[in-house]
Amino acid sequence: MWGGDEPSLLGTGHTPDPQKCEASGYWRKQVDHISAHLRSYAQNNPEFRALIAEPRMGKLISATVREDGYEVSIRLNYIQVSNKNLYLNKEVNFSDHFLSSVTEGGNGLFGSGSNLVSDYSQSTPDTTEKVTRTKNFKTKTFQEKQQQLTPENRLLLKEVGPAGEGRVSVMEQLRDEGAEPNCSDKEDQPVLSLAVTNKHHEAIPVLVQRGADVDQQWGPLQNTALHEAALLGLAGRECITALLGCNTSIQKKNTRDQTAYDLALETGDDPVISLFAAKLSLDDR
Repeated sequence: MWGGDEPSLLGTGHTPDPQKCEASGYWRKQVDHISAHLRSYAQNNPEFRALIAEPRMGKLISATVREDGYEVSIRLNYIQVSNKNLYLNKEVNFSDHFLSSVTEGGNGLFGSGSNLVSDYSQSTPDTTEKVTRTKNFKTKTFQEKQQQLTPENRLLLKEVGPAGEGRVSVMEQLRDEGAEPNCSDKEDQPVLSLAVTNKHHEAIPVLVQRGADVDQQWGPLQNTALHEAALLGLAGRECITALLGCNTSIQKKNTRDQTAYDLALETGDDPVISLFAAKLSLDDR
């Protein structure tokens, strides 16, 4: 269940007429609006991100919207089910399937024509055994990765993590002691990108000067640190400024063929868009 402090989902300060919304197709925009806020919230909250990343949401069976004059709450109920396709290394893009299913009437991941519940019920004992082996392999890989991290790398990742302070002096000392500026956490997120996610803008120049790859890409979307900063909207403004000052590429594209500037345009925050526009103007000279 997600709540918001906006008077209406559109954030316009008034509640639009339901019939006009239906006729104008506003509900489609609202779905995109909800998805964008959910993505931003997950981006800034590691604990929630870890919870929602677990592939356990099957068919969408009910949805409600409530408001009390202060908050608007949306509750979605799914059938709980394991996603065998994900564990069998078949790529599934949850966000794309979710939006296509809701906005186009339901032939996507949660559509009535094909859903994870029916897929799961048709799985064989052999499939179940494969899923178990894959889970065990992932657990083993994670444990091996944790063991490979040096104490210095662990401390560096912690310093730029959600509980860290991003202290320049601490990071410089750790680097002098052997910390790798391109090390990554358990989710393979590079330390520079992690610093951006947690808004430690002061850490960016230090990491880059000490050898961090400013354009390193990671994750299923292959985002750079600048992509991650753009996703933060206004909250990522200082990180964007620091990254642009370190000559990061604004032309680098992720797997969705989007540059960080494209993401900034999607958020619609003028101060952030202006930073990119100014950089583009300088590059064109």
